[in-house]
Amino acid sequence: MKKHRIYYLDMLRIIATLAVIIIHVSSQSLFYLKNVHTFIWQSLNFWDSMSRWSVPVFVMISGALFLDPSRLIKIKTLFTKNIWRIVCATIFWHIFYALYTFIFESHSLSVAIKLIIRGYSHLWFLHMIIGLYLLVPLLRKITENTRLTRYFLILAAIFSIIIPTFFGVYRSIVHYQIIPAIVKSIMRSLINLNNSFYFSFTLYFSTYFVAGYYLNHIEINKVWQLIIYLLAILGFVVTFVGTNYLSLRFNKRILPFYDYMSLNVALSSVGVFAFFKELSKKINWNKNSKAVTCMTALSTLTFGIYLIHFLFVRVGARNFHMFKLMPNTFFAVPIISVIIFIISAIIAYIIHQIPWFRNHIM
Repeated sequence: MKKHRIYYLDMLRIIATLAVIIIHVSSQSLFYLKNVHTFIWQSLNFWDSMSRWSVPVFVMISGALFLDPSRLIKIKTLFTKNIWRIVCATIFWHIFYALYTFIFESHSLSVAIKLIIRGYSHLWFLHMIIGLYLLVPLLRKITENTRLTRYFLILAAIFSIIIPTFFGVYRSIVHYQIIPAIVKSIMRSLINLNNSFYFSFTLYFSTYFVAGYYLNHIEINKVWQLIIYLLAILGFVVTFVGTNYLSLRFNKRILPFYDYMSLNVALSSVGVFAFFKELSKKINWNKNSKAVTCMTALSTLTFGIYLIHFLFVRVGARNFHMFKLMPNTFFAVPIISVIIFIISAIIAYIIHQIPWFRNHIM
């Protein structure tokens, strides 16, 4: 069966990649060093809060494609092509960023060895994707049945999103708030009970993986579209206002609402995904047009952009003091992020011209 390109997934890849860069630009040293009462910190918190949907949406895109029943995926191909490619990319970029850190930042051999083993900060995504790819044969069996898919999503939403969000907020404030001993005892018992189920470990990001497939394959009526968009807006507001309130309340960065598995981030992620799906229906896609050709070409570079961009984030923060060049932090974050996106895209394009690199590490 000839597969049709899903253009809204291309749009999402590009915008989600830019959003990830915004998160990493926002989370550089100023975010951690500045007083939470300053305009600079508030600006960084705003952009970070507005971009938290990016990683879940990346996972949802993969789920929409890998769990598509019309796409034949053999276990042998899954291991020899898809998983092997991510493994090669993981090894290469672990070594690349370890060498960069050793030569230009820490000059510590022990730090370099640790980075070779565990990877640089943003490379955790590769480890998570490998785990999801290993689950693809099992998850495809679940998504063959609509009722079973809904059951999985309900179970996952409860144990991987709703309950962890509640406990995450509690853990974040318990050290800074006087809480009666009886309440602490009850909460500790509930947390231990929840942990004994181990549901969070087994479901976690597979929640978004299956949700991406489900949203891609169902028709969302106007009423549900409105509900999803309103909940998404609520998710964005809770992320920003909740983080702002807790941080100001305790005069310290309190970030449970930043968690990718928090309920507020889940709501905003589903809303963004659904919005672009519905938006794409109103666009007359002409695969021969220059705009669509450029979009699909840029979409193929997003994996490489994601992998390489952190180098320029670090260089910008460490060597060029990027925020000092633009005193207004609120406008500096998106402008710097776009510049890093463009530079990363150019480098990724150049690397893509080498077949082995294109097929194995990008």
